[in-house]
Amino acid sequence: MKAAAIVLSVCLAVTAAGAATPTGLVLEVSTGEARVGGEDVPSAVPIPSLPFVDTGNTCGYVDDYDAMCPYGAMAPDVVYSYVSPHDACVDINLCNSFYDTKVMVYEHPGPPGNLHACNDDHPDCIDPPVYYTSWLEEVPLTAGQTYYIVVDGYGWSCGDYVLDITECGVGCDVECPPEGTDEGEGPCYDGYEDGFNGGCVWYPFVFSEPPPSDETIVICGLGGDYNGNTLRDTDWYLLDLTCDPTTVEVCVESEFQVTLGLVDLSPGCDNITGYYASAIADPCEPACLTETLPAGEWAVVVSSMFTDAPCDSEYVLTIDGYDSCVPVEKASWGTIKGFYR
Repeated sequence: MKAAAIVLSVCLAVTAAGAATPTGLVLEVSTGEARVGGEDVPSAVPIPSLPFVDTGNTCGYVDDYDAMCPYGAMAPDVVYSYVSPHDACVDINLCNSFYDTKVMVYEHPGPPGNLHACNDDHPDCIDPPVYYTSWLEEVPLTAGQTYYIVVDGYGWSCGDYVLDITECGVGCDVECPPEGTDEGEGPCYDGYEDGFNGGCVWYPFVFSEPPPSDETIVICGLGGDYNGNTLRDTDWYLLDLTCDPTTVEVCVESEFQVTLGLVDLSPGCDNITGYYASAIADPCEPACLTETLPAGEWAVVVSSMFTDAPCDSEYVLTIDGYDSCVPVEKASWGTIKGFYR
């Protein structure tokens, strides 16, 4: 328990690029009623089990540790420790904190070496109290290994934090149903070339082309990240819609955090500016889109969210509404009358 204290800290102005510059000094009052992390690794607060939520205030602590991810800092920090009872992955969330945060994870023997994971700003924090909060997703943990979680700040920032740690991917297993068709692409790997159905992000452009069907199309595929989580396998499925309009429903359920997108191919791959529609879902949760589309070529895109997903991670994609359609030809009144003679 930290005693009440008055802390003199630097007030930061945050720019659009995420940089912070000193603008003056301000007195911050910290009541310190919540239990907070330890000052350093020897005094780290142990996390007994997951899920785990704790609150505290870093002002008044010392800047013990730092890592470039991508910026350095001189902000005060606090430390927690965790030993996982089994191989797992965790999400470490500071999104609901009230200052410009940074979070780092070190392996035993801990800082200043053996940096395991780090995040400064995460763009997908939903409605955070302030900008530039942090979130580490799907951090892999080895059973019996000690990990040190450092709650830090950008620049000289300090303040109230909310640390939320949950285990991810527990029991998440996607199986191909009997009616499913294999995508046909093997798992990715470091140095992989995504030339099977990499769509518009591969050259020459290449797509999988499922045939139209009056029944639900079920495709079982693989996805994941490679080259140190800097590249991802993207799977593009080409739909040639001949009816105008066509209502198409697509859904995907995967073992990784997934992005499902619809892309209008009418301007050509070189002129695409983004998804026509998209959805994101956590592992083993469905992402679905229902859209009424004009005739033309469209692509259904399945990809990971750069969350260090293993290359052999499975997904099941379903497509409804992609039926065979023969456009009705215009006929003259004389031709129509001829049918009845």
